[in-house]
Amino acid sequence: MTIANPALLDPARSTPDVSEQRARIRAIVAPRTGERGLDIGCGFGLLSCELARDVGPTGRIMGVDAVPDMIIACEERARHDAVTGRTEFRQADPEAVPAEYMADVERGLAEAYRVLKPGGRLAVLDTDWESCVWHAGDRERTARILRAWEQRFAHPHLPAHLPDLLRRSGFALRTVTMIPVVNVEMSEQTYSPGMIDVVARFVASRGGVGEEEAAGWADDVRSQAARGEYFFSLSRYLFLAERARTSRGGAA
Repeated sequence: MTIANPALLDPARSTPDVSEQRARIRAIVAPRTGERGLDIGCGFGLLSCELARDVGPTGRIMGVDAVPDMIIACEERARHDAVTGRTEFRQADPEAVPAEYMADVERGLAEAYRVLKPGGRLAVLDTDWESCVWHAGDRERTARILRAWEQRFAHPHLPAHLPDLLRRSGFALRTVTMIPVVNVEMSEQTYSPGMIDVVARFVASRGGVGEEEAAGWADDVRSQAARGEYFFSLSRYLFLAERARTSRGGAA
């Protein structure tokens, strides 16, 4: 029996706009042949496997995630992409998540500083959900839905605080790049349509929004496409920082 593999079929992470986002991340991080890297909260392993191709056969990428099924999916993705010899995936504790989900960001940054070699690079991609524009006929309802959706994240507005947090953790901030996601049509080739039901389910189950209101919002958003007025945008920010080549006290 063949079981469909979520690592290969997950639509929201394999759309062209999200693939382009990963390509921009890799261009900014600029992985070099032979380097070793760690992908925290690696999810379905798409970025990990792409980085593994970048570092070549002498490099190595480790991906960690708190969800066991994700690790299984990553390993299958690595086999599919023929990078098993340069990847390793491990289940980690619940803190092995992207920064916006991390309860104690300062602790996470301190740990990243500890494990990096001097001159090592840290890339943090984070989203400010207040930047989300999702066109619908009922703007007030959409605002309520998006406020409820923010409850999914420990830090829905983290980007504004990251420069200071990184510096206080000992990092030198090198660049900050905005990577927007913009969709003007509702198709399988774009990120946001696959998120409509994800958002609606969450706000109805844990966001304090009634099921009827959540379903009405989802229908409202989808109806914009029939009028040629579908629009979604979201701002993401990539912070590239470096561990100093000398200790914080200045010793070599």
